[in-house]
Amino acid sequence: MKLIYIYDALCGWCYGFTPVIEQLLQQLGPETAIEVLSGGMLLSSNHRPASAMYNYIKEAHKQVEATTGIQFGQAFLEQYLRTDDIMDSEKPSIALTVFKQYLPQKALSFAHDMQIALNYEGKSLNEEATYRDLIAKYQLPVAEFLERMKDDANRYDTIQEFNQVEQWGITGFPAAIFDDGTQYYLIAKGYTPLESLLEVIEKIKRGN
Repeated sequence: MKLIYIYDALCGWCYGFTPVIEQLLQQLGPETAIEVLSGGMLLSSNHRPASAMYNYIKEAHKQVEATTGIQFGQAFLEQYLRTDDIMDSEKPSIALTVFKQYLPQKALSFAHDMQIALNYEGKSLNEEATYRDLIAKYQLPVAEFLERMKDDANRYDTIQEFNQVEQWGITGFPAAIFDDGTQYYLIAKGYTPLESLLEVIEKIKRGN
């Protein structure tokens, strides 16, 4: 069995949903594998400076916090969102592609680290310095990792991942798919509480 988590590093609701996916995996046990895919929410056609998102996120984050229990940091809300740093999903998505070449089993943890770096610590996911800190935590070769992030082949693989998600008809994030070994089931379209996910998976296992 496999759980496929489709997220975007810049998605606030995904930031609140990743801990739910972590809890779900603990409940499902070691027989369920995890695959994390990047959705590509803000790409070159629709990326924008952080400051352009300030008014929207300043209000929207309150609902995410109230619903999920996650906390956004003041460094993100009052510092980062006042900058002109471009919010573009491509670089963190490539970082995840490269990370999976080293430690695929820890991809969910790394994905959440990127979310925390942005949404709590207010760090830019465009800056090499942000990744240096995150990569070092996993004792990976930092210089090699950063070089791989510049490789056209890894950018191509990341874009293929965006295309795969789109082919599945998933255009909003987060989303989760459960693979019981015979069929794919969309079990989350947007933030979904743990209890609801467990209930749906139990029905799938019973064949209902």
